[in-house]
Amino acid sequence: MENLVKLYHGWEIQLLVLLSFAIQIFLFFTGGLRRRSINMLLRLSIWVAYLGADMIAVYALGYLSQHEGATSGRDTITGTHPLAFFWAPFLLTHLGGQDTITAFAMEDNNLWLRHLLNLMVQVILALYVFWKSIGRHSVEFLVSGIFLFIAGILKYGERTWSLKCGSYKSLESSTGDHCKHQFPELVDGDVGYSNVVCTGLRSMLDVFNFFAGRTLFVGSQMRFGREGLGARLPNQALKVLGIELGMMYDDLYTKALVLRTRSGLIIRCISQISALVAFILFFVGNKYGYSRADVAITYSLFVGGFFLEVCAVFIFMMSPWTWAWFKAQKYDRLARFSWSLFSSGLIGWPEKGPLWSNAMGQYNLRCWFEGSDQPTSCGQRVMSMTRKLAKSVGAKKEKIFWLSKLLDTEYVKADKVMECLEETVVRFVCEPHEFEKIREWPNLDSLLRYAQVFYIADFGFAIVFMHMFTEQHLSKYPCSDVEADVAADIEVLVEVCRKLSRYMMHLLVTLPSLLPLNASAVGTLDQWQADMLENDIMTELKGFEPQPGKEALEEIKEVWVRLVIYAAAKSQPEIHAAQLARGGEALSFVWLQLAHYNCGDFGFSRMELTRDRSKHSVFYVLQLQEVVMEGTGFPG
Repeated sequence: MENLVKLYHGWEIQLLVLLSFAIQIFLFFTGGLRRRSINMLLRLSIWVAYLGADMIAVYALGYLSQHEGATSGRDTITGTHPLAFFWAPFLLTHLGGQDTITAFAMEDNNLWLRHLLNLMVQVILALYVFWKSIGRHSVEFLVSGIFLFIAGILKYGERTWSLKCGSYKSLESSTGDHCKHQFPELVDGDVGYSNVVCTGLRSMLDVFNFFAGRTLFVGSQMRFGREGLGARLPNQALKVLGIELGMMYDDLYTKALVLRTRSGLIIRCISQISALVAFILFFVGNKYGYSRADVAITYSLFVGGFFLEVCAVFIFMMSPWTWAWFKAQKYDRLARFSWSLFSSGLIGWPEKGPLWSNAMGQYNLRCWFEGSDQPTSCGQRVMSMTRKLAKSVGAKKEKIFWLSKLLDTEYVKADKVMECLEETVVRFVCEPHEFEKIREWPNLDSLLRYAQVFYIADFGFAIVFMHMFTEQHLSKYPCSDVEADVAADIEVLVEVCRKLSRYMMHLLVTLPSLLPLNASAVGTLDQWQADMLENDIMTELKGFEPQPGKEALEEIKEVWVRLVIYAAAKSQPEIHAAQLARGGEALSFVWLQLAHYNCGDFGFSRMELTRDRSKHSVFYVLQLQEVVMEGTGFPG
C-alpha cells in the first residue's frame, strides 16, 4: 500500500490532467443527449461530470502552483525534466468547456459573473505556473505555451460569453437581432421537412421574445394568421414547435448563439490557429531530457483537442442556422452537406423521430392513498416494500411521500396526447365562439355541480378532484357490451384520459411551479386528504359517476384538455426555459403554441376559467379576454 501511495503521488498531476481531458470527451458526446432524454442515470452522470470538470481542472492548477517539483524540478531516477508546466494552458482550455454544453441548468447561466471572476483567477494562476518555469525550458516550448495560453483564454472567455447570453437578464434585455437572418424562400404548398425548418427559423425572433416574457403587439398571430400553423403545414405544427424549442435549447445551454455571431467565429478561428501553431512549435522543439510519458500525454492532449474541434465543426455544420445561411447564400454543395448532417437520424434532427424526449410524467395519487396491489415497475416494487417497512416501524406515511415522487413516477409516450392538445388549441383559438358557447354535459353535469361546493376556487383542488374521479371511472373499463369499432375508440379515449389525468397530477406533485396554484402542492394534498377522511368524498363520488361509455370519456377528455390549456396559458417562460434541459415538457408545447397566437398571460388575449352560470361550474368554460391598455385602443 505504501508503494501504491508513492506511485500515485509520483503520477498525480499526470492522472489529473488525463482525467480532466477524459471528462471533456464525455461531456462533448453526452451533453446534447439530455435534450431528448429523461434518463435519470444519464442526467446524473452529466451533472457529476459537469461539476467535476471544473473542480479537477482548478485543483490541478492549484497543484501545479504549489508543487515546485512538478514544474521545474528533475526526476532523480531518470534525470528528466517534468513537462507539467506546459499543461496549465490545457487546463484553461478544459475550463472553457465544450460546444455541446456550457450550462447544466439556467442557474449556471445566471451565475455568469462568477465564471468571469473564475476566469480571471485561473488565468492569473496559470500564468504564475508558467512564469515559474521561464529560463528552465527551451524557447520553442515557451513560445508554444504562449500560443496555448491564447487559445485557452479565448476558449474560457467563449464559455463565459455563452453563459451571459443564456442568462435570463440577457434574454430580457436582448433585442433578438441574432435571430434576424436571410432565410431560404418558403415554397407554397410544400409540406416537406425543409419548409418546416424554414418556418421554425423565421419564427425564432418571436420565440425568443416569448421566452423573454415580452408582450407582442404584432407577432406570430399576424405571421401565421388565425388559421394557425396547421392550415399552412398540415400535420406539421408539432414538428415546427419541436424545432423552435430545440433551437432555443441550443441558445440557452450550448455555444450555438455565440458561434452564430461574427465576433464568435473570429474568436474561434484565432483560438484554433493559436492551438495549431503551438502544436507545430512543440512538435519541432527539442524534447530531449523530458519524460517520454509526459511527452506522450502532451501529444494526446493536442491530438484529442484537435479531434474534439473537428467534431465541433460537424456540430456547427449540423445547425439549422448554418444550413439556412448556406442555402440563402447559394452555397449549394455546403448546404446539401449541412442538410445531410442535420436530417441524419443518428446525430441530427431527424424528420420522423421526435426532437424532444416525447415523454409525459405520470403520477397516480390514488395508488399513493390506497396502495398498489400489483406493482408493475421496479420503482413501484421498491416503494411498496418501503411502505411496508415504514408501517412496521411505526413511521408516518407522509414522511416518505418525497420518495413516492421519485419511485412512483413513470413516463409514457406523448404522441396521441400531443396531437389531441394541438388540435384543441387550434380549435380554441380559431373558433373561439364555437369553443366557448354553452354546451350540454349530460354525463358530467351532476358531478361538476357537486364538485363546485368544495373545489371551485382552487386550481390544485380541481386537478386532485378530477384525477381521483378519472382514476375511479377508468377502472370500469374495458366495457364488454360494446361493438368492435366503438371499443377501439373507447380504448384510445381511455389511454388519453389516463395520460392527461396522471400528467397533471405529476405536474402538481413534482413540478408545481408550472401550475397556477393558490396554495402549495403539499398543502393542497394535505387538505384533500383531510377532507377525504372527514367527508368520505370517494364514496360520495360513486353517486355522481356517469355510465361507462364513449360519450362520458369524451367529456372527461374535454375537461382535462381545457385544464391543461389553462395551466399552459398561466405558466411562466423561465420555467419552460429550465425544462428544456430536462428533456422538454409537454406543457411547453401547448404554451408555445398559444404564444404564437398571443394567447396567455403575456399576450393580449388572456385566458380565464369562468363560471357557466347555467351549470354553476368552472371546470370547462374557457374564455379569451382581450386586455386593452387604459387610455389607448391598443391591446397590451
